[in-house]
This record gives sequence, structure tokens and C-alpha cells, in this order.
Amino acid sequence: MKNLKNIMIKAGIVLYLILMLMFPRASFDGASAGLLLWFHHILPNLLPFIIISNLMVRLNITTQISRIFHPLLGRLFGISVDGCYPIVFGFLSGIPMGAKSTADMVLEGKINRSEGQFLLGMCNNASPMFILGYIAITQLKLPHIKYALFVIIYASAILAALIYRAFLYRIRGKGAVLRIASLPVMPNNPSANTRFSFAILDSSIMNGFEVITKVGGYIILFSILAQIISSMGSGYLPVKAVLMGILEITTGISQICKSSLDNNIKIVLVAVITSFGGLSGLAQTKSMLANSGLSVHSYIIVKLLCALITLILTLLYVSL
Repeated sequence: MKNLKNIMIKAGIVLYLILMLMFPRASFDGASAGLLLWFHHILPNLLPFIIISNLMVRLNITTQISRIFHPLLGRLFGISVDGCYPIVFGFLSGIPMGAKSTADMVLEGKINRSEGQFLLGMCNNASPMFILGYIAITQLKLPHIKYALFVIIYASAILAALIYRAFLYRIRGKGAVLRIASLPVMPNNPSANTRFSFAILDSSIMNGFEVITKVGGYIILFSILAQIISSMGSGYLPVKAVLMGILEITTGISQICKSSLDNNIKIVLVAVITSFGGLSGLAQTKSMLANSGLSVHSYIIVKLLCALITLILTLLYVSL
């Protein structure tokens, strides 16, 4: 099985190169679009969040923030004090910062892997500004649905994570979940690294640039594929738009909204694609998990469930 997987990956890389050679103009346009998207939007919006998040984790500020929200979030989701930080930070900053903040808390020993897996599925979504601004106002040009769309997507993420956690407890048994939670993690030492130093700042900045560069690389690679799909013939525009959205949501959403589809269909497709996050979002998330031990396969299951719940809720919304 591993050999087959390795062969398929290698074949996919060769196929990617062949497609780039067959569609050089589309490859150039896709790379340019991905680079501009990264430079003009992702870099200035995400890099400061990454650096500040690194500092907050290293200086143990996250615990103080988590204590403020724990009376509410702890009761709602049954999580620890430190588990509140990925929810707050992930909900504010979106993909892939929800994944990074969760993985950082696991690696620092502040939460265990079982809790981290639950939080990963819940708090790694498109950012509020992306949903309210880019999708509802800029692309769909339906500002009156922005809050409904936001509630549907975030409620779906919460429900999907809760359902998956309940499924693990029921099907595998509580003991199986507890065994995951009992896996060794780094000891939590609240007194460590609580004093600011320029060494910590430098490390946080360098990590920020490393993370943002990875994100840019994934965006460019998937933007090239999306552009190649777009350049294949002149028919099947809605189908190609959906395929582009599955690869990279920003490009796909733009193409869906430019199509001649009915507005209600556009709303449903855009909401579902945004909930799933696209393959580019999955790749970015995987790169954030590093050595945390968090499972990307479980994350994918939660995101598929999230997309299904979003589909149901959005269909109900547009039919009212």
C-alpha cells in the first residue's frame, strides 16, 4: 500500500510537470495570480498574526487570554483553559492560523492531542473578514446575507467537530479517546520563557516568514492547477469553477460568482466550498501540524462533514 501511494505521488508530480509544459501560458497566469494574491492579501494580513501568536505562546500570554474565555467556552465545548486560545485566535484569523495555534499549544504541552484534534476541526476555517467582505460583498455582491453566511459556515464547523468527537466516544469507546489523550506531550512549564527577549522576537519573526512562505508556495501551486483547468476549452464553465474552488477557494469562488448560475445556487456552492476549505487549505493545514501528532486524516473527515452540514443549512436558508 505504501509503495502504491508513493508511486501515485510520484506520478502526480510528473503529471503536474507535463500539464505545466502543455499549458505554459495558464501556468504563468496561475503562478502570477497566486503570487499576487499572496503578496497583496495573505502576507500583510497573516504575517503579523503569526508573529504575534508566536510571541504570545512563547511568553505564556495565551494562558491569561484563555482564562478570560474559559467560563463560557469551557462549558460550551468541554475544553481545558488553554484550549480556549486556539478557538479565539483561530476564529479571528482563519486558515491556517487555527491549525498553527492548535499545533503550537500541543507542542508546548498546554493541551493534549485528543483535545487538539477536536479543536483543529472546529477552529481552522475561513476568516470572518474573508466571508463577510470578500465572499458576500465583493464576489456575491449580496451584503445582506453576510452575517447569515458567516453563522452558517461557523456553526457548521462547530457542529461537525462536536459530532465527530461524539462519534469517537460512541464507536471507538471512551477508552480509545483517552488513550489518544494519554500520549506523551512536552511538559507544560508556565514559568518557562515568560520574559521577553529579542532572541524570542527574532525566533518568532523567522518562524513567521517560514510559515508565510510555505502558505505562499501552496497557493501558487494550486493556483496554477486552477488556471490550467480554467483554460481547458470554453464549455462547462460552472463545472470548471467548482473544480477550481475545490483546489483553491479564492479563485474558485471568483469564477463561480462570475458565472451565469442563479444567485441561490451560487450561495450554496460558495458556502460549501468555503466550509471545506479547498485542497490548498488542506495542504496549508498539513504543513502547520509539523510534529504535533495531530491527524490530517481526521481533520479531512471533519471538513467533509462540515461541508455536508453547510450544504443542508444553506439549502434551508435560500429556500426560506
